[in-house]
Amino acid sequence: MAVVVTGAAGFIGRHVVHRICRRGVAVVGIDRRTWTPMAGEVAIVADVAEPDPVVDRMLRGATGVVHLAACAGVRDDRPDVAMRRRRDNVVAGARVLEVTPPSTMVVVASSSSVYGGAGPVDRPRPCREDDRVAPRGGYARSKWALERRAMRRAAGGGAVGVVRPFTVVGPGQRPDMAVSRWIAALQAGRELIRYGSGDRRRDITDVSDVAEGIVRMLDGRVTTTVNLGTGVTHRLDDVVALVAQCCGVEPTVRVAAVHADDVATTLADVDRGRRLLGLTPRSDLPAMIDRQVRAAAMSLVDHDPAPRVAVEFVSAGGIPRPSTPHRR
Repeated sequence: MAVVVTGAAGFIGRHVVHRICRRGVAVVGIDRRTWTPMAGEVAIVADVAEPDPVVDRMLRGATGVVHLAACAGVRDDRPDVAMRRRRDNVVAGARVLEVTPPSTMVVVASSSSVYGGAGPVDRPRPCREDDRVAPRGGYARSKWALERRAMRRAAGGGAVGVVRPFTVVGPGQRPDMAVSRWIAALQAGRELIRYGSGDRRRDITDVSDVAEGIVRMLDGRVTTTVNLGTGVTHRLDDVVALVAQCCGVEPTVRVAAVHADDVATTLADVDRGRRLLGLTPRSDLPAMIDRQVRAAAMSLVDHDPAPRVAVEFVSAGGIPRPSTPHRR
């Protein structure tokens, strides 16, 4: 028996899998991409939006499920993005929720974007889990649609909890996210692009705390919605200055127009997470940024010519094949 993690090759997915495997619990990771699994993890390369007998068998036999697979990105404006968001965020989530037995705990990753922001930068109001949502844009609406599928499972007696992470930073952050973009630009000697005013603010959360919160949701069978944020906001200009300081570079900043779906401020109310999970994510922004900058610098240099661990991959359709040696 194992915990199933969808989106296991992704940013948060790798940290969640690491936390679970570290405790000696077996993990079945599922993702469309290939990746080097950790010791104790079996990798299934498949698309959870599509019916697949191997994936379905794993979900039906899981001791718990963490659903992270998604089409991410608020600013994605590609022509097919609406279709991809519906398929990857709504259809895929609905399949996971339907196939997994009602008694098996499922933790679904939504997003703080469903709130539609925390108000103006000078008077932010912490977003509470029981606030009325106001999703702005296709990404936020697709996440709210996913939450409604989770509500249906709960209404039918199924075990399910929802997490709403705020801006997540740390090693392995997606390359389209602000801190990753800024680090990459500074390391390459390019100008740094900041969208909108530097006074705009974000509740920035360490990926290690987000992963811990998800695992505690699963272990505690917490069947409600929980914010994963710090309750503290940071000005974008202050974040830029920290990134530049950690990179040891004087930045050249170009200001670009804010995306229509972007919000001025994000801020989590953290009381429910403190009460139910015993978790208060830290807001040590300099330490978080420093860890991510160091990890990005290490990724530019290949220090490990051998595969980290040889673990069986299973392809869609159930045909076992050996893991392909490649570098982290």
